[in-house]
Amino acid sequence: MTAFFSKKDLERLAGPRAYQRGVASVPAVDALGTSGAEITATVYGSEPWQVRLDRRPAGLDYSCDCPRGMAGEFCRHCVAVGLVYLDGPVAKNRSAEVIAAQREIAGLRRLLGILDREDLITLLLDCAHDDHDLRRHLAARVDELVQPGGDVNDAELRLADVRALTDPASAIPVYKKHIEARIAARNRRDYAEAARYLQHLKAAYQRLHRKSEAVAYIEGLRAANARKHNLLDEMAKRGL
Repeated sequence: MTAFFSKKDLERLAGPRAYQRGVASVPAVDALGTSGAEITATVYGSEPWQVRLDRRPAGLDYSCDCPRGMAGEFCRHCVAVGLVYLDGPVAKNRSAEVIAAQREIAGLRRLLGILDREDLITLLLDCAHDDHDLRRHLAARVDELVQPGGDVNDAELRLADVRALTDPASAIPVYKKHIEARIAARNRRDYAEAARYLQHLKAAYQRLHRKSEAVAYIEGLRAANARKHNLLDEMAKRGL
């Protein structure tokens, strides 16, 4: 069957980051099959994910039962299946090794699912305690999963709150981005959130013995938003 999409289509739908992750997932594609214009396959990751690609008048139709796919995204598993369809499977011996490893990981995921959150954290920290490479890898993966963008998501804020205790300088830009986004939202609830994180920002500067910079930033916000009386009221409530 003639392909009804190209690699450029896959990258456009997924975005550069998910596309590259899809390239890395190509060896995990298994049981690819076609029926008319429909392409189906299993992609082994933390679980075996079921992917479907199909042709529709409006363009490429797709589905994957991974969390991102269920949210309607063209995920890396869809990319991987599309690439295998276009280029053919990778070498069988390498593919078999990857699939065997992913099946083992899927089984491990089910075992870990028995544990509660605190037990999981304890287990992970025990493994990382004497393994420097694992600690670095975990820190890098957390940074990757946070996926900072134009606004600050909850995971990025939680990470900043943790880092503010040991590396306050890394938390300050996150706090500023969050504060300024909340002020731009122009409603009382967001103003209250901005004032709350101004306190976090002030504390981070104080840990760095740079209190004057916090004062200058807060005064700058006051001057720039002098007409936003609700914002100034929320700041006053926080003693700012």
